Amino acid sequence: MADSPAPPSASARGLGPSRRSVLAAGLVGVGGLALTACSDDAEPGTREPASPAGLAPDVAVATQALTEIRAVRQAVTATLARYPESRSTIGRLVAMHRAHEATLVDAVPDRAQPSADPAPYAVPRRRERAVAKIAAREQRLHDTLDGLALRAQSGQFARLLASMGTAVHQRVATWST
Repeated sequence: MADSPAPPSASARGLGPSRRSVLAAGLVGVGGLALTACSDDAEPGTREPASPAGLAPDVAVATQALTEIRAVRQAVTATLARYPESRSTIGRLVAMHRAHEATLVDAVPDRAQPSADPAPYAVPRRRERAVAKIAAREQRLHDTLDGLALRAQSGQFARLLASMGTAVHQRVATWST
């Protein structure tokens, strides 16, 4: 008996949903679950724990990324306030970090966002040391964003975080040129 070709699938015959529509529905469902996990239903006056426990995994990753980016932006801003002549070296970092913050802020529910700014940043007394310290912080931010990209469950979100990490790395790399 010769092998006969498999009968066409139900979707190929127009009798069921296509593979693409099933995939799209699954992604919409996952998005809905993430939004449900992000709803702000905490009672007024209750304080959330320091870690974003109970959040969807990618929301927790976004929360950590946002916290790290804000802390580094604050350090760069403080350094620029003390050493305005460093604007040519590190001035563009503030705009980049603000753009990254704006991208992430909508992904982090209000209850998971830090209620206060990061601890004040101590700017070193020598300009060269201050710029070197910013470079080290930026490198750590790059490494953190890359690590968070690996933890992200959404491929699109992982690419976004990796792109942010790459942007940070490229800015730091241009200092030495």
